[in-house]
Amino acid sequence: MPELTRLPRPSDATARPEPLIRVKDVTRDYPRPRTSLLKRAEVVHALKGVSLDVQPGERFGIVGESGCGKSTLLRIIAALDRPTTGKVVVDGKEITNLPERRLRFLRENLQLVFQDPMSSLDPRMRVRDIIAEPLVVQGHPASGARVKELLDAVGLSADAGDRFPHQFSGGQRQRISIARALAPNPKILVADEPVSALDVSVRAQVLNLISDLVDELNLTLVFVSHDLSVVKHVCDRVAVMHAGEIVETGTTGEVYAAPRHPYTRRLVAAIPTLPKALAGATPQDLIPKGARP
Repeated sequence: MPELTRLPRPSDATARPEPLIRVKDVTRDYPRPRTSLLKRAEVVHALKGVSLDVQPGERFGIVGESGCGKSTLLRIIAALDRPTTGKVVVDGKEITNLPERRLRFLRENLQLVFQDPMSSLDPRMRVRDIIAEPLVVQGHPASGARVKELLDAVGLSADAGDRFPHQFSGGQRQRISIARALAPNPKILVADEPVSALDVSVRAQVLNLISDLVDELNLTLVFVSHDLSVVKHVCDRVAVMHAGEIVETGTTGEVYAAPRHPYTRRLVAAIPTLPKALAGATPQDLIPKGARP
């Protein structure tokens, strides 16, 4: 893989002893639309007192089924949403109630890779402009050399910059998304289900690319997935979320080999394996009898 140049960071000189990301007792409530003049609107409790720490340079996974609150948690960490109660600290600064005009440090140091690359890339922009956009917004020089360097780093040729997103496959579009996220040289890379929309044949390639770039650039990775086996492949530590709460945290090896919480055991039991497939197991068979509806 080509070596990617790191842009200068004003705070690179010393490593912080405290966690790079700290989430403390965060809740997030969403009111439903009111349907009656006589009844109060119902409230959806998306997050219920979530706490976690992510250390500098760590690969931290968040795993859980759809609707468990993991994407809401990511949005709060990225200050794209605000918690109802609780505190979020990123790189030593509390961001819980900071106005957008004071969040420039976060926009420079934390970048996201979204689930569906086609919907997160502007179809009217050429790839070179898509990759250069965060550089322009954050005041870095958007040189063609930097764009070419980023394309090389994600395994795309230089002439890819002249094309539009619809001219690429799903896996290639996700590589473009990764290049865009890396453009301003962030400290933290947040990946929200980055391979779930891709063909099985290219998932491993994209996962390996993310893993290699995280190592090469010494990034802190927060990786969200509904698939525990994917998280095990990429992450050092994992938090398991269920119904808006973190029910188990540990190293990926420990959680995968000896899950303690019943919900985590269900996730592990549902991971497809070749022996199960050859034996004709169905998805319903993979759920432990005590956990079936």
